Amino acid sequence: MSWREHDVATSHFVASSDEPGLELHLRAHADDPSRPPVLMVHGATFASRLYDIPHPGASWLRATARAGFAAYALDIRGYGLSRSAAMERATAPYAPAGSAIRDIDDAVTWICARHGVDAVRLIGGSWGSITTALYTATIGARRVTRLVLYAPIFAERNADWLDLLADPDSPGRLNPGFGPARLVTEAATRARWDAEMPAGAAWRDEEVFQALVQSSLADDPASGEHDPPAFRAPNGTFLDLWEAFQARPVYDPGAIRCPTLLIRGGADPTSTRSDALGLFDRLGAADRHYVEIANAAHFASAERRAPQVFMAVEGFLSAPDR
Repeated sequence: MSWREHDVATSHFVASSDEPGLELHLRAHADDPSRPPVLMVHGATFASRLYDIPHPGASWLRATARAGFAAYALDIRGYGLSRSAAMERATAPYAPAGSAIRDIDDAVTWICARHGVDAVRLIGGSWGSITTALYTATIGARRVTRLVLYAPIFAERNADWLDLLADPDSPGRLNPGFGPARLVTEAATRARWDAEMPAGAAWRDEEVFQALVQSSLADDPASGEHDPPAFRAPNGTFLDLWEAFQARPVYDPGAIRCPTLLIRGGADPTSTRSDALGLFDRLGAADRHYVEIANAAHFASAERRAPQVFMAVEGFLSAPDR
């Protein structure tokens, strides 16, 4: 069965208040205005597809909808179906966290108006943990009731990532050769994912992997122009990751006061235990939780341990406010 037969989400497009002509894409399941809304924000590579993999049992959005919520996932500008003319004209890395929080705010404003509420439950993964935490610590402080930071990245030196991001001629600075966006292929995705799992670990299902990659390629109309096919992902994220992996915080966790959950795969080399616990200790939230999923890596929500991720987050989102 093709992944397309499982691609049943509703799409909404929200006008950007920050970039003229940009229409931000929201993917949704069970978006009845009477349901309490949850918004998910993706990381540096995959757009909202990561949360709505079109394969039976693999969609976090559908699992959240089954738990009684209206489930939304945002494509930050330049990602997925939030295609940007400005990115096509840009020469520098496009869409860093400072821009992403404007997109999050536009999505939250639209969702709150649709549901007649003042605030939402918010989930951010990987680089999305930086953008959602920055949003909650600043302009969105009153608009988030519960915050989930999945595969969180905060401020810890990570030599492997710095080697990937550094200027080969001057390792103390970010590579100036990064343009507005990069191309992501199936082979590169497989190699990165495999490198983050122990040798021989069967933590990933190939059909789920293919559904994620092929649907992501289909979302970029220019993907077939490359050999091999590749979808574009903005490079603005590298500006934020460079700071985080140099142990320089992008946001103040002490300003986050709402109930917060940190959840990560136990073998994740990008979101490390020491970095996550360091963030946990610095959060301003009195109600905060840390969950680690064994036998899971950075993309835990798309691996065989995904149901444990879904259940842990569902329990947190459904908990009564004190």
